[in-house]
Amino acid sequence: MHFSESSRVGGAGLLALVATYGIGRLAYGLFVPRFRQEFDLSLDVLGFYASAAQAGYLVAIVVAGVATARFGSRVPVVSGCLLLAVGAVMTASAPGPVLLAVGIIAAGTSAGGTWAPFSDAAAYKVPAAQARRALALVNAGSPVGLLVASALLLVAGDRWRLVWWAFAAIGLVAAAASWRVLAPGADGPVLNRGWPRLGWFLNPRSLRMLVVALGISITSGAYFVSAPDTAQDAGLASWIGPAMWATLGIAGASVGAFGGSIANRYGLRRPLAVTLVLVGGSTLVLLAPGSTVAALGSAGLFGVGFTIGFALLVMWSQVVFHDRPTTGFTLALVFIAAGFIVGPSLFGVLATDLGRPVALLVTALPALLVALVPPASESRREPQDPR
Repeated sequence: MHFSESSRVGGAGLLALVATYGIGRLAYGLFVPRFRQEFDLSLDVLGFYASAAQAGYLVAIVVAGVATARFGSRVPVVSGCLLLAVGAVMTASAPGPVLLAVGIIAAGTSAGGTWAPFSDAAAYKVPAAQARRALALVNAGSPVGLLVASALLLVAGDRWRLVWWAFAAIGLVAAAASWRVLAPGADGPVLNRGWPRLGWFLNPRSLRMLVVALGISITSGAYFVSAPDTAQDAGLASWIGPAMWATLGIAGASVGAFGGSIANRYGLRRPLAVTLVLVGGSTLVLLAPGSTVAALGSAGLFGVGFTIGFALLVMWSQVVFHDRPTTGFTLALVFIAAGFIVGPSLFGVLATDLGRPVALLVTALPALLVALVPPASESRREPQDPR
């Protein structure tokens, strides 16, 4: 059976993000109750594990950007998938908190090596007309990974270690697929160019994109930390967390794969504004106390907004930084990571001092406000083929 290059690159990217983003970076919250019970850990210690994983992710973003420019996409992506597998094995076999922490940090760090390099893979290996479709497929890996993690946890029940062994196997499969698809060729990166000047990174076109990246990430970071706990705190059963994440994954994966077609037909500006409103609005839906319908509806709306919103952000970055896609998107990822640090902390402080309703309202605002920021006129053109 013959697959188009966009399907091959997009499929490999989807699998890599299932492993490293959906599982390694975003599924951690599903296991917090089990980690607390088995290892007798407090929430602040588990929060430190998450923060350390985020710090590792930031370092990996920079390393991946440099490695992609020097060696191509294959090295950082395969390394990220293998790191996820190693982290999952450590977590699954952890006899105590120390090895558990190392495993969690390794799994979270792995995501830094996979997303940005696929910007280069889509730019250099996929025909320009199909690049957006490939990027949309790659980005759909995050909600698919959450769906996989939720389904495995619901089936395994209290046997959470089996789930992490399954995560390790997924990481190995993703590494093998990426190794095959991302084979280096004549269309690889140019190695003799110097590092871009500051004006290449920061200019009127890129600043708009970076502001939007920060805004959606603050709201998204707060949502991932607070949504299941908010629903359960309102009196819903303990199964609501996995059910919300499964709903998020199904909704995001079902619609997210069409992000490229949406961008090709309607452009970036209006669809991006709609998705930002969905991300902010889904956070406000959590204000409905004790409602299963509201909790699941919020997760579904967030899944659509989060998946397509970040896919459109990748496409916007490719237009702004069309000559060096991975280098430019690495900067965007730094702003995205910063938002994922600020969002949870902001929610936690506000929820403790002023209550959850105020925290939800305030953390919904960044995504809603940046919906008013349109791409610069130069960023509305079709991306150029770097070849």
